[in-house]
Amino acid sequence: MHRTPNRRQIQAKFSTMPPQRSQATAYLNAYKMMLEKERLEEELEKLEARRHQIQQRLAILNSQAIAEENTIHQQANTGLEDNTPKFKTLTLEY
Repeated sequence: MHRTPNRRQIQAKFSTMPPQRSQATAYLNAYKMMLEKERLEEELEKLEARRHQIQQRLAILNSQAIAEENTIHQQANTGLEDNTPKFKTLTLEY
């Protein structure tokens, strides 16, 4: 069986001479930064929309929870005797 070597991060190769910056490299870097900025702005818009949806759902759940608590308190105040059905007694003879 062969063992797979540990995967390490690829290190940048160093040179004693710094790379020459050309106009094409500058334009490429500016383009890459512009693309990343647009991507991040779109991601932020999506996150804000999702946050708004979550806040709306939480508001609905809070109002439903308050309504349920009110119902529980009303039922507790009326008592169990009032909620039990009243049966009429009927006797049968054989």
